[in-house]
Amino acid sequence: MNLRELIEELVSAWHAGDALRASAFFDADGIYHESGREPIRGRDAIAAYFTRFFRDGPPWRFEITDVLVDGDRAAVAYRFGTQHDGAWRVREGCALARRQGGSIVEWREYHG
Repeated sequence: MNLRELIEELVSAWHAGDALRASAFFDADGIYHESGREPIRGRDAIAAYFTRFFRDGPPWRFEITDVLVDGDRAAVAYRFGTQHDGAWRVREGCALARRQGGSIVEWREYHG
């Protein structure tokens, strides 16, 4: 599976609310780092984080608007929205993804 397909499958797992499947795309020592938060290190910790978010978080949307791939690195432009009190708050951002040996070793998000 190439990196673009790996990212598409990861996002598909997010949309399905499948924390275990989503975390399986990360290396055992992988890093998931949302902008403005501490990085989450290790597949097990990433799975726990995704599980809590899917179970307890607000309604959300994630849409990829562009993916640029260069070998084992990708820039992923996206829109992420959460619903609070019936209103959607949407922000645009970009994630840098790095793959090694078939797994994501780092997903790092940036937004303004």
